[in-house]
Amino acid sequence: MTEELAAPDGPTDPAPSPEGDRTQAAAWRNGLTAVTALLAAALIVRGPDDLAALHWTVRLLAGALLLAGFALLVRAILLAATATATATATAAAPAAESASRDVASARWFAVTGLGLVGVAVLGGWLAPTAPAPGKLIQLTYDHGIICGLVSLEPEGYVTVLPDPGQQANRITAKARTLVPISSIHGMTEVGVCEPPATLPTPAP
Repeated sequence: MTEELAAPDGPTDPAPSPEGDRTQAAAWRNGLTAVTALLAAALIVRGPDDLAALHWTVRLLAGALLLAGFALLVRAILLAATATATATATAAAPAAESASRDVASARWFAVTGLGLVGVAVLGGWLAPTAPAPGKLIQLTYDHGIICGLVSLEPEGYVTVLPDPGQQANRITAKARTLVPISSIHGMTEVGVCEPPATLPTPAP
């Protein structure tokens, strides 16, 4: 009498398919390469202009996120390429399992890298722009002439700030100076704080 072998109660997990692993790894490799190249080209063309108006701290943070994101994307591409080569080289089960692990790791690195790039881009869009630099103004008032970066604050005054890029001379602002609007006789936008040949006589 022969004993019949009992059939398994449920479906067994199929062994990893080398052909399927190779196809999946190649698809991830090609797709990630195309996406990374497209993002890099877009950031090279538009990135400097979009980031130029942001505060330097925002630019630094966005740059760090972009660098980390692209590093993870490159890592994902290399893992996908390794998985493709492994699945192509041999059809053995250990090689197929290794290729499957590499594809899973590439997927994780890709998602994380794209997330970091997305956060950097979204942050650059939403972050407030850096305040515009004050204009270099030569201001004539009751006590003479002063030249520096000007803002119309606080109310009733003109604030004159030193410009680090200007060579110190008789009219450059040496410190933050508040000039009452009522004492101002004229304001001229200039490129360089250059004192005139003669200075006006200060008001008594």
